[in-house]
Amino acid sequence: MTKQLAPSRLQRLLLESGAIAKVAVARPLGERALILSRALTRLRIYRAPALLNFSQRAQAARAYAEAHAPFANTGALILRTKRGAEIWYWDRSKLAALEPLGQVSPESVWRTPGEGWRIVRCEEGLEAQYWEAGCLCASTWRRQDFGVQQWRTFVLSVANPAIAAPAEPPPAETLAMTATAWRWRVVASPLTWRDLERACWTLVMCAAAVTALLCGQAMRSSALAERESARVEAAEQTLRSDPELAAAIENYRLINDYARATASTYALIAATEAHEALARFGLRADTWRVSDGQLSVIVDGALGETPVRDVVRAFDEAKHLCAALPEIAGAGRFEIRASVTGPDAPCATTRAGAQG
Repeated sequence: MTKQLAPSRLQRLLLESGAIAKVAVARPLGERALILSRALTRLRIYRAPALLNFSQRAQAARAYAEAHAPFANTGALILRTKRGAEIWYWDRSKLAALEPLGQVSPESVWRTPGEGWRIVRCEEGLEAQYWEAGCLCASTWRRQDFGVQQWRTFVLSVANPAIAAPAEPPPAETLAMTATAWRWRVVASPLTWRDLERACWTLVMCAAAVTALLCGQAMRSSALAERESARVEAAEQTLRSDPELAAAIENYRLINDYARATASTYALIAATEAHEALARFGLRADTWRVSDGQLSVIVDGALGETPVRDVVRAFDEAKHLCAALPEIAGAGRFEIRASVTGPDAPCATTRAGAQG
């Protein structure tokens, strides 16, 4: 059953027959995005050795996914887990008629994670799942209801489960497609020369746009400053006989000169670098601001499931950011604050000072 929502919150879902259905999701991915029926996907679970670091796990998961690709033209979505990765496969040739496509995702990742054994009702058929410590460990799909024999077969396929399985198949659950945390667990494909070329062109265009914007702001600021200076000169001539007003005018001139001399032109460049750093890890800032030489970005993602240290390191490596520090900003969100500085200027705030 699909809950009726506004058209802007509906997403395309490809059925096994090739027909397109509309399903309600929490946050649509765009008109070109496509959700695949569970009938069209296969799942493999990769368990990574404990000694591997974050980047090594991603490389190992990509190699494992490529080695076990089940189709001649395989599409895949790799999601990080605490133990390794979930790898979802589909036959890309069945999607050729729908090109060009944006993000392709299996139906199962949109449903709320669980714990233990459960059966979930899909758009087509039913899916049996086993969850342990917040990780999906096993999944199988059937067109009809699970009988006792089919349920027992699924239970026996799971090696060393920590949670005992019920003897009878549990009642099927109908879950809304409201989960969005999987987007921040995606293991991106390695960059190719074409990606680097595209990124260079994007950076060139962004730099040109930022330069034009800053030049326009500078010209506008200059015009405003000249206009204010003319008003001050007129006021000085009129009110020169009043010593108190003359002192106030002199103080205003000093403050105005200081503001022009210390105005930073790196705010937008620093914000661009911050967004690029987040994009490298599949993250996106819901809100950001720059105030008093400090950049703040708030990102959706739990600290335990997001590579916060790597993100902070990427901020510190940017030319116009330094002294980046993460903070919890609420349930499932965190904030990163960093100092905005020039490319060759020393960092205005040290890490120790920022903590204090």
